[in-house]
Amino acid sequence: MNVSLGNKWEKFVDKKVSSGDYQTASEVLRDGLRLLEERDLLKRVSVSSMAEVEQKLKEGVASLERGEGVDGDQAFKQLRQRNKERKARE
Repeated sequence: MNVSLGNKWEKFVDKKVSSGDYQTASEVLRDGLRLLEERDLLKRVSVSSMAEVEQKLKEGVASLERGEGVDGDQAFKQLRQRNKERKARE
């Protein structure tokens, strides 16, 4: 794959490599793509940060420990319904 970044991004990538944070330009670009992938995942689960994901997981665990869990079949039924509704809005 051949990619043209333009001056601004080429300088940015070069600066990252020369700082020692990355060994190659490819590493910089892969890290950027990982961040983009993470952002897309966060959008899909309706949260704005990994900290929010962690908080929601902690809340879920606390809920389970209080005996407020939902039967697995019921949970998947709810998830399928939400997914269906989301697709209908798109």
